[in-house]
Formats: sequence, C-alpha cells, structure tokens
Amino acid sequence: METIGALVLLLLAARVSGMLMERIFLPSAVGEMLAGMVLISIAQFAGPFRPFIEGLPDNAALRHVADLGIFFLLLMAGVEMQLSETVHDARKSFAVAVGGVVLPLGAGILLGFAFLEDGPQRTAQAMLIGVALSITAIAASAKILQEFGLLKSETGRVLITAALFDDIFGLFLLALLSSFIVSGELPGAYAFAIMLAKVVVFFAVTGVLGVHVYPRISKHIHRRQAAEIEFSALVIVALGYGFLAELLGLHWAVGAFMAGLFMERSRIGKQPYKSMRLMLNALTAGILGPLFFAWIGLQANLTAILEIPGFIALLIVVAFITKVLGGGLAAAATGYGRRDSAIIGIGLAPRGEIMIVVISIALAAGLIDGNSADPVAHHLFSALIVMALANTVLAPLVLRTLLR
Repeated sequence: METIGALVLLLLAARVSGMLMERIFLPSAVGEMLAGMVLISIAQFAGPFRPFIEGLPDNAALRHVADLGIFFLLLMAGVEMQLSETVHDARKSFAVAVGGVVLPLGAGILLGFAFLEDGPQRTAQAMLIGVALSITAIAASAKILQEFGLLKSETGRVLITAALFDDIFGLFLLALLSSFIVSGELPGAYAFAIMLAKVVVFFAVTGVLGVHVYPRISKHIHRRQAAEIEFSALVIVALGYGFLAELLGLHWAVGAFMAGLFMERSRIGKQPYKSMRLMLNALTAGILGPLFFAWIGLQANLTAILEIPGFIALLIVVAFITKVLGGGLAAAATGYGRRDSAIIGIGLAPRGEIMIVVISIALAAGLIDGNSADPVAHHLFSALIVMALANTVLAPLVLRTLLR
C-alpha cells in the first residue's frame, strides 16, 4: 500500500512539474528532478505525512523502479541516435565532440583532486566529476534551434551529432569507471590494459551482433506482424547485452544503450522502428523516466548549496565554460565562424539524462559516500545534480539570446 502511494505521489508530481518546464522550453527532466527535490525539502511541513515522505528516498521498491528507469532511458537513448544518419557530418562532429569531452573531463578531474580530501575513493570520485562534466544533453538546445529554424542547418546537424558522440564517449568512460569503481583506485598499466581490453571486447561483440544478427531477427519477426514480440526481442537483447557487460566487469546499463544503438530504421525497416519506438517512448517518457528523475531529486540534498557553496559555484562555471570552449574551439578549428562556433559550444553545455544515469550508478555503487567527513565527498551527488540543473537552464537562455 505504501509503495503504491509513493508511486502515485512521485509520478503525479513529476509529470506536472515536467509539463511546466516544457512550457518554458526546458526539458521535462528538469521539472521531474525538481519535483523530487521539493518533495523531500517540504517533508517537515507535511504533518502526519512527514514519515511517509521522508521514507521515500530509502524505499526499496522505488529503487528497483529507478533501475528500470535507467535501463529504459539508456535503451531509448540508443534507439534515438540513428548513427548511420550522421555520416555526412561525422568528421566535423567527431572533432567537436572530442573537444567538448576532453577539456571538461580534464578540468573535472583536476577540480576533484583540488577539492576532495585524501581517501581511498578520491581518484575514482575525481574521475566521476570529470565524466559528469564531459557528457552533453542536447534536448534543451535542440528545442531552441528548432524554435529559430536552425535544427536542420549544418550548424544544427553538427551540434546534434556531436552531442550523440558525447553520449557514446560518456558511456565508454562509464564502462572504464565501473571497472574499478569498487576499489576506488586507479589501476596500474597492466590492469588498465586488461580493463580497456574488456571494454573493447564488449563493444566489438555487441557491435557485430547489432549490425549483422539482430536486424535479421527483427525483420523475421516483423513479417509475422507482431510488434509486441519485436519489443520483447529488443528488451531481451538489451538484457543479454547487460549480462555480457557484467560478465566483463562493466555496468549492465551500458548493455541497454548498445542494444538500442543498433536498432536503426536503416537496419530493421521504417515500420518496425516506428512501432518499437512508440512503445518504448510511451513506457520510458510516460512512466519510468519521470519516476527515475523524481527519485534522483529525492536523493539530492539542497543544504549542499549552503554547505559547499564555493565548490558548487565553481563546478557550475567550470562545467559551462569548458564545454563552450572545448566544443567552440574545436568547431572553429574545423572551419566555422565565431557565431556558429559559439552556438555549437553553448549548445553542448546542458547536462541531462545520460549524466544523471552515470552519477546514479555511482551512488548505488557506493562511490558517493553520504557519510563521509569530507564535505565535498559528502555532498558530491547533490552538487552534480545542481550543476546539471544550472547548466541545463543557463545554456538555452544564453543560446536564445545569441540567436536573436
């Protein structure tokens, strides 16, 4: 009964808040996370419902629902990418993506070492900050580009494709991070080589299966006019990829992403892709996604803003500036003018679903210690959530101003 009530409350709050954010051209995920943050913040004023609301972050059933949210969000992210359609702008986009990843990654790691106290997990936590800063969420910028009719322009295409590459890099970095997340220490040269080999094997095996095997299975199923079976097949493949990832010492979430990545229109056909995407979107965007983001909001502690204001402010600034500079300078190096380079750099600054998934995985793995005596390590999860929200709100505002 308590779990049902929790699901009703979270889903209602998340959907209402998400729709409000969409009305002001921000991603619904921003509102959904805010819903969870507000709920847990007002618990002390909830009278007899206070114990119920305060117990939401530790509700085991909600944790399992959040895991399902991670699985389907990454599966949906892979399905949406359509890598084969990015070939035309791949060279420029790849250069922009590399610039937009390397600079924030390095700056985030340095920031972590500068502020985190010595401890067994310091290196892994610093890497987590770098990975979080390196990932892009394009939804907010895409809406602004669409508003000004630039989504299909060369600049818009390069920006969108670079963001897709960013997400792939982010999942690759997550695969590396998850390999030594338990020890909290950077491995030696031999151990790192083994870890990298496992990542390469995983991507190679799933890539071959995704390109040569799954499309044939999907087309055979589609001839039977069974959309539900197609959807089940996709989920089974994603679970299988996740199982393979865990066998290799990686996180299962990477498997869900890879399963979706190779489920493209060009490989399985337009109608199978359309029907699969509709079902996946209804489940993910309608239910599991909002519940996941609201649950993330429940885990955040807004007192972090008062406890470590300097670190959070610097984190927000570094996250924004390094993305703008990294992506913008790379765009300029590939031949774009100042204005287009600025649009591309700013457009890469929002953070969203993939980043939130990465830090939630780190939280579940114990990499973020809420009981640490180090104030930065103690509030690291909340600091990264605030950074993501701030950059996701700031980037579209700056971009809209630049485009006017």
